[in-house]
Amino acid sequence: MLIATKKSEQNQGALDPWTVVHFSMGLAAGLMKLPFMPVMTAAVAYELIEHAFEDSEYGKEFFDISGPETPANAAVDLGVFAVGYWLADKWNRS
Repeated sequence: MLIATKKSEQNQGALDPWTVVHFSMGLAAGLMKLPFMPVMTAAVAYELIEHAFEDSEYGKEFFDISGPETPANAAVDLGVFAVGYWLADKWNRS
């Protein structure tokens, strides 16, 4: 599934409402001129921790989801984070 259009599809589609949040976080990090490698490492670490938490019974209940993100969803989250950072970096250099 490419796009999640319902709450029940969250994490199953490559794109969901949280995709915008990941983009915005990358944009914010770039606008604040935070160094890329540490913030990208933090973003990857977040995705790994999120996956493990969402796979737990407590995580499923906490987030009200059926399970963890698909690899495509995690990849898109990291990709849009990087794009947001890149755009902010371009803005800062202009």
